[in-house]
Amino acid sequence: MKRITKSPEPVLFSDWKSQDRMSHRPNWNRVPGWIKRTVQDALLLEQGFLCCYCEASVTADNSHVEHFRPRKRFKQLRLSYDNLLCSCIRDTEQGTPLHCGHLKGSWFDEDLLISPLAADCEERFRFTANGDILAPDDDLASQTTIDRLGLDIPKLRALRRAALEAMMDEDLSADDIETLLTTKSQDGSFVEFHTTVRQVLLA
Repeated sequence: MKRITKSPEPVLFSDWKSQDRMSHRPNWNRVPGWIKRTVQDALLLEQGFLCCYCEASVTADNSHVEHFRPRKRFKQLRLSYDNLLCSCIRDTEQGTPLHCGHLKGSWFDEDLLISPLAADCEERFRFTANGDILAPDDDLASQTTIDRLGLDIPKLRALRRAALEAMMDEDLSADDIETLLTTKSQDGSFVEFHTTVRQVLLA
């Protein structure tokens, strides 16, 4: 889980909220589609086009805006930009395993769900060359987060393993890998499965 540093919310979103006649009753469903797209684009850019939870590469077409604190339970935060993230999987399909925001759903526990905004979130998980994600000993919040978000399902393990193998096939030096991890590409994206690559290849 790569740490996300929030940027100021898009001006268009701020302006719309200031003019919303129902501002006393925040409702994400009432936000116009083009404003939602502006918000999503801003979230993608600040996250380096990585899912806020699993770090898979995402675009506007295969991701959705995620309310970290669920909107059903935290009505006052429905339009709070600081509560919005971008998670993978735009549309769910029958037979496809859920993970990240769609699996989390309306579940939330302040003490057991690790936030990608937390300063130490990258240190709360361990990754292996096989693509496994592990919780450090006695870290109940880390293990609960893994379970509740489905971060260790076979699909994600395979994707992390493939990302590591692709990076190793390029035979890059440690300095080259460090440069890739600390520099966004021209389109503003970070290396996929950023934290996995850092822990396994630069350990």
